[in-house]
Amino acid sequence: MLSLLRPTAVLLACLVLPASLRAGFTLEGTLPGTAEGTLATVEREWLEDRSTVVVGRVPVANGAFKLQAEAEPGFFRLRIGSDETTFVANEGQTLNVTRQNGSLVVSGGADQEKFIAYERVRTESLQRLVISVRRAIAAARTAGNEAEVERLTEAEVVGYQAHRRELNDFVLAQLAGSPALYASSLRWDGDHRLTELAALVRAYASAHPGQEIAKRMLARLERFEATAIGALAPDLAGPTPDGGTLALSSLRGRYVLVDFWASWCPPCRIENRHYVDLYRTYRDQGFEILAVSVDQNGTAWRAGIADDRATWRHISDLTGWKTPLAALYNVSALPASFLLDPDGRIIAKDARGERLSALLAEHLGKAR
Repeated sequence: MLSLLRPTAVLLACLVLPASLRAGFTLEGTLPGTAEGTLATVEREWLEDRSTVVVGRVPVANGAFKLQAEAEPGFFRLRIGSDETTFVANEGQTLNVTRQNGSLVVSGGADQEKFIAYERVRTESLQRLVISVRRAIAAARTAGNEAEVERLTEAEVVGYQAHRRELNDFVLAQLAGSPALYASSLRWDGDHRLTELAALVRAYASAHPGQEIAKRMLARLERFEATAIGALAPDLAGPTPDGGTLALSSLRGRYVLVDFWASWCPPCRIENRHYVDLYRTYRDQGFEILAVSVDQNGTAWRAGIADDRATWRHISDLTGWKTPLAALYNVSALPASFLLDPDGRIIAKDARGERLSALLAEHLGKAR
């Protein structure tokens, strides 16, 4: 456990760990105006299930704090009162905390600087490829132009895919050998330069055997391989809206679209409109949809199903993005889908609109 020391002008907190693990990093800052005794808490953040574990905590005294976290390299979250920010730290590094324009900023340390550069690229790319389209969607919706809303919504999905590919390119060019590689892993695109990404991760794991983030990045690669075209899709099972349980494996013998969605996701809801006709056309010819929701609110989930006339199969554990159902398929953005053949092998990913219609016509015959 952590030992909380008495307040002094500069404070030190240490996590008691075996001597073999005592390396860690130091976080220190001067934050004028921070209330005396406000806790500065550092948590390790695990991206796979969005969970956190406290690795250090110390009160601010006289507007300053110093915290030594005896923890392996990785991705962390700093909380000071109601303010928070994320950062990357490696062993032996000292990072500085300031407040700029009202927000906490962590700087110093080569790996944090790499993470800052990644975040800068991510923000610019997202703005250019996704946010700008979302603004156009809002304008079209205000104008009552639903056809334009649908067209732009599809453009948003395509833009987000391009955004993910740009992030992979940056990772490959800039993050080799750094724990910032783990911080980027939530947004990896497993269908873009995966061989190169795998080599980067395996090189990191080889250089840092036993590190937990290395193990987790290798596990993510394994999940990418498990959901590659031609792979036997991992089985899924979860609660149904009526309180039962349904497993993907129970649908063998049919073409199955495993569709990850949520009631709060506008592109998903528009896609549901397309599925209604496809499902009506092909369900008697051997087609099924298994919709896996990342909702947290059961009422909203069931209402979305009813409102969209989504009469196909549904499961959700209602844990939001913490669900292991999405993690098993490396899904970190919506919508996402996987088309399986009757043997349960993945034959297409993220097939929508005309492409999905063409695939179903090819495998199940022309619509009758």
